[in-house]
Amino acid sequence: MTEPGHRNDVDGAVSGSVLQARTVIAHTIAMGQPAARTRTPHQLPPPHPVWTNRARELATLDELAARATSTRALLTGLAGIGKTELAVRWLLDQRADHPDGELYADLSAWRDQPPVRPHQVLAGWLRALGIPPDDLPDDPAELTALYRSVTAEKSLLVLVDNIFSAEQVRLLIPASPSSTILATSRRQLRGLLLAGFHPVDLTYFTPDAGGTMLAALLGQPPPGELGELRALASRCHGHPFALAVAGVHLAANPHRSPADLITRLNTDHGATLALHVDEASVGGILDMSYDDLDVDTARLYRLLAVHPGAEFTADPLAVALDQPVAEVEHGLTLLADAHLVTAVAAGRFRQHDLPREHAQALAEQHDDKSVRRAALRSMIEWYLRRTAAADMAINPRSRRFSPVYEQLDTEPFSNVELALNWFTLERANVLASQYLAAQQGWDGLVFQLAEAVWNPLRPSYFADDLVQTQELGIVSAQRCKHILEAVFLTRLGFGESNRAHHDAAITVCTTAIERATAFGDSWVQAAALSTRARALTAAGQPRTALEDLGSALHLDEQRGDRRSIALRHRRIGQAYAHPEIADFPQATWHLREAADLMEALGDQSGHARVITYLAEVHVAARQPDAALFTLRRIDDTLASCGSSRYRGHAYTVMGRAHAQLGNNADADRCYGNALALFADAGSGAAADREAVLKLRYELGDTATHGSHVDTTIAEHENTEGNTSE
Repeated sequence: MTEPGHRNDVDGAVSGSVLQARTVIAHTIAMGQPAARTRTPHQLPPPHPVWTNRARELATLDELAARATSTRALLTGLAGIGKTELAVRWLLDQRADHPDGELYADLSAWRDQPPVRPHQVLAGWLRALGIPPDDLPDDPAELTALYRSVTAEKSLLVLVDNIFSAEQVRLLIPASPSSTILATSRRQLRGLLLAGFHPVDLTYFTPDAGGTMLAALLGQPPPGELGELRALASRCHGHPFALAVAGVHLAANPHRSPADLITRLNTDHGATLALHVDEASVGGILDMSYDDLDVDTARLYRLLAVHPGAEFTADPLAVALDQPVAEVEHGLTLLADAHLVTAVAAGRFRQHDLPREHAQALAEQHDDKSVRRAALRSMIEWYLRRTAAADMAINPRSRRFSPVYEQLDTEPFSNVELALNWFTLERANVLASQYLAAQQGWDGLVFQLAEAVWNPLRPSYFADDLVQTQELGIVSAQRCKHILEAVFLTRLGFGESNRAHHDAAITVCTTAIERATAFGDSWVQAAALSTRARALTAAGQPRTALEDLGSALHLDEQRGDRRSIALRHRRIGQAYAHPEIADFPQATWHLREAADLMEALGDQSGHARVITYLAEVHVAARQPDAALFTLRRIDDTLASCGSSRYRGHAYTVMGRAHAQLGNNADADRCYGNALALFADAGSGAAADREAVLKLRYELGDTATHGSHVDTTIAEHENTEGNTSE
């Protein structure tokens, strides 16, 4: 009711809220809502207080942010590897350049829950950006369009966590070119590359980085424990979540040392997978990746636990699974997408220690022991056949005893270089195959592998591997009463001499001679005598060595074995060239006999080895022109004879000859070639590398060169292999 004297006369238009005060008279009154309040969301989860490593990944993200285009990155890696932590930390450092806030969504799909859909995420984000709930359209397409409109002029930080498909992310990309979006996934999701996302793969921590993380988790551990923490990090396989759980266990049990926990992990089968805090365990987070696999890929993953080594191709796995190689390669690609294996080269993969331990636990749980054992045997047999094929390609003329050579497909290796390259890649798997075969009591496979690795290992610097394979072969051949027992004893002597254990080599070769005599095989007996002579020469007893070599040559001549005769002449020539005798004319005569025989037999590799030793004798006799003229005979063979060790030796001899002539530039070039070859030969070639570096340093000092050259053959016999028995 209006009272006299109280009037509210309002002229014009009124917007917004109006407070009624007695009487209001207006031409137009427009009632509405107050102006919308701008919101700045800050949804990123807080970072963990402990942080270490990831400098490489952070630098990659910084490089992406420095580009003119919008920043889009996909962080991938195994569950628990630290993808979210890295994303959060980096994004928080970008806040100053993104004033409109941060959006976050976790799209994890749990076993008993459906995955979160993109339009559900968009609805929540739009509300966070100030859009009233009643204004959100129900249609997903309209919702997406509204999100793009709202974000078109904003500079946002967006993190989409734990995605499992590219489609989940495409609709969540903000429209503004100044916004940044990161996604994390256990899968590689190559489809996101089409949407402009840059992949950033997270790997395991090194022992140093893992030890640093554990030290940070524990506060201030005693200085004496730092080494133990690095060892614990290594035992946890460098997996950040495993390290975090191990750190929690140590913090909760202050009287337990890192060494105690390492002992427990080494003693209890599957203890690493069982590490847990509350309901979260190391094995449980790996199960999330395993549960995403289809049946065939899951079976392949479990089979990897049986494979002899951590690195592999599809071929042996296909044999064990009785599947086409192409299908297995596809399965390995799927495992690589899930970060359960890593592609290390075209068609070649590696499984990290933690997934391997996980696969072993699953195999024991799901696969019958007899099935696993049969799969292992199939793969070992594949490695045996392929190694035997490589052996035949490297030295097709050597006498062989194992049944694997009777029906052998040598097609994979058309030349020596291919065979040696294959064995270099697969050496660890082949050696593991023999070791596992011995564990299983498969004597036939053990001694056949011991024979098959002889030619691939002989020209290498892996003397320890050669010794171990022959020792295993001896035991298996003894049980089978096979003549290879005497052969392996001889080759064990060769390996011991390569390790400079000359007395041990002489002793084992003496036993080999006795066993060969008992077997009644003159070929093996001559080989054992020759190998003992090699050890005697290396031990500084070349005259005694010549007695053995004379007996071996007599046996070879009785058989009319021209190749063995050539090998014997070669070794006799080396003995005569030893500084204790230094009878260079005799050495030259025997080496020429050997060279002529090898050439007549068509053995290019064997001929090249003899020519190299003949040139070395010329250098020792101060006949550099003769040495270079001799080496010209093997120019073509030298480029393709396969072994880095043999080729490096030839270039070293050539360099010494040039140095004697004062051709320092040519000598330096030859030494450079030798060093490059020795660098490819592995750590065992260190002594040869050092010798060549010393020669390079001494270029121009003729007297010094002469003193070193005179001992060349004696020194070379300590380590060098040959193309013999």
